[in-house]
Amino acid sequence: MRDKIGIVINRLVYGFTFAFLYQIVIGIATSLFSLPLTGNIQDLISGVEQIDSHQGPWLVGWWIISTIIITVMALLIIRYKKYLSPYKGEKDIEIPPKITVVTAIIIGASISFLFFLLDTIIGFIVETGSKTDVTAIYQAAIIGDFTPLTVSVIFSIIAGFIIVGVASKTSKVKEITKDLGLQDIAGITRIMNKTKTQKTTLVDTIGQRPGALIHVGERKVDQVTMNLIEYDEKNINEIGNATIEECLESKNKPNVSWINVVGVHDAEIIKKFGDNFDIHALHQSNIMNTELRPYIEVFDNYVLIMLKMPHYDDETGKLELEQVSVILAQNHVLTFQEHSADFFDQIRKRLRNSSGSIRKLQSDYLTYAIIDAIIDSYFLVIEKVGDMTENIEEELMKNPTPETMQTIQTLKRRMIALRKSIWPAREIVDYLGRDSTILISDGTRTYLRDVYNHVIQVTDSIEGLRDVIGGMLDTYLSSVSNRMNEVMKTLTIVAAIFIPITFIAGIYGTNFSYVPELEWEGSYFVMLIAMATISGIMIAWFRKKRWL
Repeated sequence: MRDKIGIVINRLVYGFTFAFLYQIVIGIATSLFSLPLTGNIQDLISGVEQIDSHQGPWLVGWWIISTIIITVMALLIIRYKKYLSPYKGEKDIEIPPKITVVTAIIIGASISFLFFLLDTIIGFIVETGSKTDVTAIYQAAIIGDFTPLTVSVIFSIIAGFIIVGVASKTSKVKEITKDLGLQDIAGITRIMNKTKTQKTTLVDTIGQRPGALIHVGERKVDQVTMNLIEYDEKNINEIGNATIEECLESKNKPNVSWINVVGVHDAEIIKKFGDNFDIHALHQSNIMNTELRPYIEVFDNYVLIMLKMPHYDDETGKLELEQVSVILAQNHVLTFQEHSADFFDQIRKRLRNSSGSIRKLQSDYLTYAIIDAIIDSYFLVIEKVGDMTENIEEELMKNPTPETMQTIQTLKRRMIALRKSIWPAREIVDYLGRDSTILISDGTRTYLRDVYNHVIQVTDSIEGLRDVIGGMLDTYLSSVSNRMNEVMKTLTIVAAIFIPITFIAGIYGTNFSYVPELEWEGSYFVMLIAMATISGIMIAWFRKKRWL
């Protein structure tokens, strides 16, 4: 009983808070637009009815705005209800931190429509033209009329239940509408506004001179940023958003410097780094070409390593392979990324805290740590794909749909992309683990051989998942075929049972003038019994043959 009373009190608070705030919004909007606004779906109905007048479009527009306001207010009240709830024993209601556009529309429109129904029901009870604002409640209470107060309390309680009831379904609505998310707007905008500087292909490099600095691929950041970490065993200096001059000065310092460049589309910046760190013109060009196969190039003064780092978006389910170029020199390491998301935070943390021996060793060990982080990032993606395959396998056994087939095909393409990116990495790490360059010490080669084992493990996992996904395609086709066979078997059995019954009915449905059985008094019932007997015998025979 205490829980029920506490829940009702909480709903009263939520509903009163919502009604109070929304009445303020309605009052402000009414004053600004000079329109008779109700704050519910009635505004849309009135706007459609008066669409040819001056007020019509404004009413429709206000309903769209009010739906957004209703959604935001309702979700904020429920999300922060712990600050409003007088009764703290009620269970929390989870609202996702990110919701889809369609989810927001559905939630807001549902609340607006339910408020419209609530106003309609109250309209049958309360006299037309009655007011329930604070002034009307106060004036009526003075003369002993508590009807406006009662209506306001009832409205607030029901409004609280509506807000909580609809908002509690946000997670389910979001799951249904997960394919169109708020996070997709940026991607849609990029596609609609795609320009030459944002997306180029290898076709654009045809006929260009060797080493021409042309960015190939999608431009994923607007501005190039640089981060610099200089360290030795005792000291560390970290500069976020460093200038290119600060980065170039670190070349001549005796300590180890790690320069991380985010964004490979600016040819001027790539050329400055290339010229100052003696990077070959072809390698400068390759750094800007994000569609190249991973490879390694060893020179006397530096080693260029190009790898692919996978990123998996949980919201959209999209797999993206980012190119990371690593240049290892005597006292410095340069990394070039397409965007800021990476798996290097643990390396930065180890450098700051001087964990392990990373600060005691040279740039080759830092390069090993970067390569190891890139390879380990595949395990995260493989784990997520593995979870998806398990869910699909369960779905295949229960109720496969055309969407299941589409998901399987998507997974196949992802595994092909992962395989194409990890196979060259195996050759790269194996080459680094051998006596290939004086820039890598024997101690670091031991760690690189461990990374090679990780690459082999990733490769085996990818091959295993490819086989599983390929098997799922066969399972899907078999499942669909078996289900069709079951349907055909059922229809065939039904048709077979009705064939003799139809035959009997056809005989006695003929137009001959003399059919002896028609003169019998019980012939009709005899015919029905004969039909039932034949059907029973056929069903029993089908069961004996195990067709049923």
